[in-house]
Amino acid sequence: MSEDIESQRNDTDHSATSDQRGSTPRWYWLAYLTGGFGLAFNASMTFLLPLRAFDLGIDIALIGLLLGTKGAVEAFVSVPVGGIVDRIGARRSFIIGTLVSTLLLTLYAVATSVVALFALQIAVGIFRPMAWVSSQSFVAGLRTGPDQARDTGRLSFFATGSQIVAPLLVGFVAQVTDTGTAFYAFAAYCAVFVIVGLLVPKGSDSGSKVSKKRQGLMAGIRLLEIRGIRVVMFLTFARLWTTTAFVAFVPLLLVSNGTPEGSAATVVSAMALIATLISPTSGRLAERIRVDALAAIALSCGAIGLALAPVFDSIPVAYTVSFLVGIGNGLSLPTLLVLVSRAVSSENRGLALGLRAGVNQLAAAVAPILVASVIGVFTVVTGFLLAAGIGLGFVSSAVVTERRRR
Repeated sequence: MSEDIESQRNDTDHSATSDQRGSTPRWYWLAYLTGGFGLAFNASMTFLLPLRAFDLGIDIALIGLLLGTKGAVEAFVSVPVGGIVDRIGARRSFIIGTLVSTLLLTLYAVATSVVALFALQIAVGIFRPMAWVSSQSFVAGLRTGPDQARDTGRLSFFATGSQIVAPLLVGFVAQVTDTGTAFYAFAAYCAVFVIVGLLVPKGSDSGSKVSKKRQGLMAGIRLLEIRGIRVVMFLTFARLWTTTAFVAFVPLLLVSNGTPEGSAATVVSAMALIATLISPTSGRLAERIRVDALAAIALSCGAIGLALAPVFDSIPVAYTVSFLVGIGNGLSLPTLLVLVSRAVSSENRGLALGLRAGVNQLAAAVAPILVASVIGVFTVVTGFLLAAGIGLGFVSSAVVTERRRR
């Protein structure tokens, strides 16, 4: 079967218009579907864990530490995890990551102590990124040329779409039953992706050469010597910086101006919806616009949206901000995966994606702290302008670095 898959891959790899000449192999859709795990896991846990901890009578300060623990662990282990993905293969890593994460979710349902929850957060911080990095590495290695952007766009479609579906699922179960049962329901959702991983044909990740070296944190940091990787990291930081600032502060701004909480939450849902709908267009756009330029333009739209937030501070004009940030969020993920794949050899793809995941966590941790501090000391307008300026600054750094490389 591996030989058949490799032959099939070769038939599509060197074609810039394979979707025109022939249909996408059916099993590719299983690869795209793996994207429905990683981001949905983060979104649902960020929503559900505080509710569970509150039910258990845990102090709000400890709840904040619980949420921060997983992100801190992911930031530290993402690069070594990427090295593991390169060594054992994306398919196998995805199955391990989803299986262990699913089992850990069932333990959240019965854990009643703070110590147990902290231990689970540390464990999830290791295995959740293994599945997410594997999914990205696998899909980015399916094909080359414009088809590569088309593949990563479809992965992004399932990834961003799952951020809408999964939290709604666990929220409904928590409302009807309780937060403990909701963890079982979420575990059932994640178990679906274990099955998806098993259904993906063996040998289908042979587009990535297995690394023979043990690669850890320092090996990932050395990848920054590659100018193309530095471009990706600048854009990655801009992506998570803009998205985190939007989700954290735009709904808060609307509520402070008298918008009901439910209506304010719709701006986040609208952003995710726009990102989901626009992701599949990245392949078509990549045929007309250079991939790095497309990523920079999309992320600039998101930063401009943040700058406009203090002006568009009510419903329905706030959806303009959702639209602009959604463009940046939806087009940046598939284009960044393409840029990573082009910047390094296939045997280092997982390591590079692990480095990208670490930068993601860094941006997500720093953005709310800095922006909130500026808003507290100065004004809301100053805070949003600073957030937009930093986002545009990292995009500009990527553009300058890319021009020097060329």
